[in-house]
Amino acid sequence: MELIRSRRNPLLQKVRQLLERPRERQAAGLAVLEGEHLLDDWRAAGLPVERVLLGASRAQELGSWVGAGTTPPPAVHLVDDDCLAAISPAGAGPGLLAVVPVPEAHPAVGGSILALDAVQDPGNVGTAIRCAAACAFDQVWLGGGCADAWSWKALRAGQGGHARLDICQGLDLVTALAAHRGRVIALAPRDGVPLHRVDLRGEVVLLVGGEGAGIGEAALNGADQRVSIPMPGATESLNVAVAAAIAMYERVRQSLASD
Repeated sequence: MELIRSRRNPLLQKVRQLLERPRERQAAGLAVLEGEHLLDDWRAAGLPVERVLLGASRAQELGSWVGAGTTPPPAVHLVDDDCLAAISPAGAGPGLLAVVPVPEAHPAVGGSILALDAVQDPGNVGTAIRCAAACAFDQVWLGGGCADAWSWKALRAGQGGHARLDICQGLDLVTALAAHRGRVIALAPRDGVPLHRVDLRGEVVLLVGGEGAGIGEAALNGADQRVSIPMPGATESLNVAVAAAIAMYERVRQSLASD
């Protein structure tokens, strides 16, 4: 196997573009996973891998990656460590990048949904996806103004959550909310019904707004109920991913309590 030694190699340049440019990712329908943890989760979910870039210092692992766990097997490339570090978000990090097709997903008309409106920070998007997967939600919807769910920052924060549920990005939330047969519960910073007093079981959309303006008026008008997390301390609001996690766990708690 030929060792890629130049940072100008066309493959490395293409991977760099996928890492840095949302339009490149969206046009190609591809994303880049960083490190074996994310790749292991991806393969465990039975999702395809297009290619793997492995640092030269890890050449002894080559056999374990060639064709392991995916059909068809991915193309595997051995890359000079410095060249791989130059394009890797982690710098001199895990020495492994994987190019994967972004799974196609369409908004469901039932089930449990976390809907994000104008959540601009990719770390918050990724953390919310991770929590939604942990709480066994079926889908995550991203409306207008949300950060790209398939950026390396969101993938890193998601810690494998992207492989465990459907992610629908760039949705018209108003249309998707209207088509869902369950209740739409909007999470508001204040003046809503206390979260623990609302039945969150069954088919439900949990709607969460962005870091600044919160839920847009058009999406908010499609909600059946507004709820708030009680905050007795002197804090104006919670981080959006933290608030989403609390609300999703409350749904889990209620479901467990009713068993």
